[in-house]
Amino acid sequence: MVDEPEEEVEVEEIRNAEEKYNRLVQKRNELNEEANFYRDERNRLHDERKELKEDLEKNKATRNEFVKKAKEHKQKRNEYQKKAKELLEFKREKRDKIVNNLPQKVNELEAEIKSMELKQETTPLSLDDEKELIDKIKERREELKQKISLLDEQEELIGEIEGLDEKIDELFEKADEEHQQVVEYSEESQKYHDEMNEIYDEMQRLTNEADDMHEEFMEIKKRADHYHERAMEMKSEVISLKNKRRQNYRQKQQKLIEQNLQVKKELEDEEKLKKKEEKTLEQLIKEGKIEI
Repeated sequence: MVDEPEEEVEVEEIRNAEEKYNRLVQKRNELNEEANFYRDERNRLHDERKELKEDLEKNKATRNEFVKKAKEHKQKRNEYQKKAKELLEFKREKRDKIVNNLPQKVNELEAEIKSMELKQETTPLSLDDEKELIDKIKERREELKQKISLLDEQEELIGEIEGLDEKIDELFEKADEEHQQVVEYSEESQKYHDEMNEIYDEMQRLTNEADDMHEEFMEIKKRADHYHERAMEMKSEVISLKNKRRQNYRQKQQKLIEQNLQVKKELEDEEKLKKKEEKTLEQLIKEGKIEI
């Protein structure tokens, strides 16, 4: 027969071990569920950051395109300004060659020559004085000829300078137009750059928040793994206790079977002995050795 007190102890041990195992599993599952929440939140934040990064790349490409256009127009503006400044320097060099009172000097020489010619025609002069006056008139006429030639060159030079003024104004107008393009494209690029900075800040915020979620996930997952290890240890203990109980049960059953066999054998031997005694008794009665 099975020892009932011992059986009750074994059942109680197994029940306590199973209850402890179930509590550990429940705690593990609760922690895993909580860890999964932080994991999902972390992944969601990573997805949001990924979308923002795509927006960032688009803004960056647009900004760089505006920066490229601004540089192109800036280069054209600088080229126009450079050409205009070169023409201004050339104009100054030309202007330095202009004699401002040259027309007046020409007029003065013409008047002086007319006065001397009139004097020659109307005033009695000695031969020496007349010769001196004639030489002086020739000298003034030669000087006038040079002045007139210089004046013609100067008028042509003034015409060139006036043409330079138009060209210089045209170049500066083109430079202003290019500068306006530079300003517009620079403002556009700055707008996208500012948006990029806002996206950077938001990405950093998401990264920090995702890192916090990951730390929470790792901490809780670590605790869940700890309870899982303890649950597995307890599961092994439950299995061990059940195996032990089965082994004890088999041993007790085997012992009971052996006892039953022994009893059966003893009963069979007793039956055989009884039959033998009865047979001997019959034989003795038959032989008349004993009387009933």
